[in-house]
Amino acid sequence: MDVFSVHHGKARNSVSPGDGLLVKYPRLPPIVPVDELTDRVDPPSYRSLFEIATNNNSRSPIYQESPPSFWERQGCLCEKNKCIKNLKSALLFVTGLVYTLQGFINIDNCPLESSLPKVIGIEGVSLFVYMIIQTILHSLSSNTRPTVRRSEEDIYSKQQTYFMFTIFFAIYVVYLYLLWIIGCSLVFELPEDSIDRSRKLAGIALNESWYCDATFYDSAYYSRIVQTVIMVLIGLIILYYWMSVNPSENQKFLKNKWKAWFEILDHDKDGVITEHDMMKTNEKLESIRIYLRQRHSPIDPRKAQLWWFSYIFRKGTNGISFEQFANSHDDFNSTYANSFEFESYIRRCITDFFDFFSTHEQGRNHIMEDEKFVNFWHIIAGIPENQSRDHLVHFPKLLTTGDLMYAWIGFLKESSRFPGKFYQSQAVYKLLKPDK
Repeated sequence: MDVFSVHHGKARNSVSPGDGLLVKYPRLPPIVPVDELTDRVDPPSYRSLFEIATNNNSRSPIYQESPPSFWERQGCLCEKNKCIKNLKSALLFVTGLVYTLQGFINIDNCPLESSLPKVIGIEGVSLFVYMIIQTILHSLSSNTRPTVRRSEEDIYSKQQTYFMFTIFFAIYVVYLYLLWIIGCSLVFELPEDSIDRSRKLAGIALNESWYCDATFYDSAYYSRIVQTVIMVLIGLIILYYWMSVNPSENQKFLKNKWKAWFEILDHDKDGVITEHDMMKTNEKLESIRIYLRQRHSPIDPRKAQLWWFSYIFRKGTNGISFEQFANSHDDFNSTYANSFEFESYIRRCITDFFDFFSTHEQGRNHIMEDEKFVNFWHIIAGIPENQSRDHLVHFPKLLTTGDLMYAWIGFLKESSRFPGKFYQSQAVYKLLKPDK
C-alpha cells in the first residue's frame, strides 16, 4: 500500500491532532502518531474498508428507487405539471384582470348595490397579489441547490421566513374564499325584478333607479357560477389531498428515509441485516473513531451489542428484513411517527450511535472540515467523494459533529416532504439519495 506523509498544523475550533503526525493515504487515511508507527498494525477495519469492497452487483432490489406516484409527479395542486401550472397561472391572470376591470369600470352602474362592483374589483386585485405571494413562496421553497454554504443563522432565518410566508399564504387563501362567498351573496341575492327593469330600460331613463345594470349583472352572474364550480373543485382537491393523500405520501417518504438508514447498516446490501453486518458496521465505526480522533477509547463490544439489540435486532438476530424493521415501528404510520415515543427512540438511537466515535465532552464540538465530512460519508455509507462534496452546500458552515448528529436525528424524525422546514430533515437525505 503506497503511503506518503502529510504534516498537519492546528485547526481553529477543533482539538489539534498535534504537529508531526503522519497520515497514510490511500483515500481514507487513519491518523497515526509517528511514535506508534513502528509497532502498530492497522486494525482489521481498514483492511475490510480498502481491500474488501462490497459487491454492488448483489445489491438488493429493495434499495432501488421506486417510481414516483401520481401525486409525487403532479404535486398538491399540480404545481409540478408545467402544462397545468401554466394553464392555472394564465387562468388566474385573466380572471384577475377581468374582475379588476369589471369591478372598477362599473362602479357607478349599481346605484342601489354599489358594494358589488367594489367587491369584484377587490377580488381581481387580490388574485394578482395571490400570484405574487405564490411566486415568492415558490422561490423560498425552491429545490435549487445553493451555490455557497451559509451560516446556520442564515439557514434558520430563511426557514423562519418560509414558515411565516406559509402561514400568511394559508390565511390569504382563506381570505380569497371569504371574498368569493361575499361576492356570491351579493350577486345571487339581487332582486330579479330590478334586473329585469334595468334590462328593459337599458339605463336610458335617468329618473329610474335599479339595483344593478343588467349587462354588468349578467357578466358577474355567469362568471360567478363558473368561479364557484372551480373554487369548489379546488377546495375538494385540497381537502382530499391533506386528509388522505398527504399522510400516505409522508409515510412513504419517511419509510424511504429509514430504508436509507437500513442500507447503511446492511454492509453487504442483501436486504437483510445479520450479525455479520453488525460486525462489519462496528469495524466502520471503529475506523471513523480512529480517523476523527474525537474519542480515545475503542468501542466497547458490550455497549455495541446492547445498541444493536436495543434498536435494530428487536425482532431477533437471524436476519432482519426491512419489512420486519418497519413493522417494529408500526410501519411508520402518521400516529406513531408523530408520537413522543418515536422521537425519543430516534434521539437515543442516534446519540448512542455517535457515542461510538465521538464524546459529549469534546467530540460534539469538533469542527468537521470538508475533508473529514467527505471521508466520514465514504466510510459509513460508501458515498462517492464528488457526491459528498456536491452536497456540502446543504449543510451550514463550521459544521460540528454535534450538528451532524442533530441533522441525522432530524433526517429520521421528520416526515414532511415539503422543503424549507428544517435543513436537518432534508440535508442528510439529499446526500444519501441525490436527485437524479
